[in-house]
Amino acid sequence: MKVEAPFFVPIISDDCDFFNEIKKELVEIIMDIHKRDPYKIQGDFPNSIDLKYNLTESDGDFLKIKEKPVIKLRNWLLDKLLEAYSLIKIKSKEIVITDSWFHVTKKGGFHNLHTHPDTPLAGIIYVESGGSDEGNLWINPIFGYSHRISDMWCKPSFETKFMPGKLVFFPGWILHSAKPHKGSKNRIVISFNSTAIFHDDQVVHLSKLKK
Repeated sequence: MKVEAPFFVPIISDDCDFFNEIKKELVEIIMDIHKRDPYKIQGDFPNSIDLKYNLTESDGDFLKIKEKPVIKLRNWLLDKLLEAYSLIKIKSKEIVITDSWFHVTKKGGFHNLHTHPDTPLAGIIYVESGGSDEGNLWINPIFGYSHRISDMWCKPSFETKFMPGKLVFFPGWILHSAKPHKGSKNRIVISFNSTAIFHDDQVVHLSKLKK
């Protein structure tokens, strides 16, 4: 008997072992930007109140900031991206972060269901929980999974718990959301998109970021 799973939907996670060393400075950098225009959605993506609410979104170049904690985190993320792409059998000349941003979310804030186009692997790193362990929610993209017995092995959704320093990679085409924040203090996350480069003239239409 042979079993195959050709429709592979990977969720890859890891923990940053030096996160506590950089967390304080990282939060200070994020909050300095946040305080310039608190809870205003500043990114390039749609900002409908039904999609995003009660949060600050930075522009798409956060991981380009030339501060030591950001540089250290960026280099670690790039190393982890190489590992992750290898795990899902995508081999290329290089892996790049195409854009990156943070969210500072107050109580009741959320980022509703959305996708990240042109992104084989997107990533989230949890920075500050704000007093709640609510993480993210991903929707099973395989139609027909919903059945009381099939659900035992093929769940309709997948959720993570918020743990500072936790990294999660996922295919950008999967519908996912940041659940409504229940904590009394700010929830902080950093998110980013990535892609694989296969040849010299490949077009990366967003800002390319590598070591």
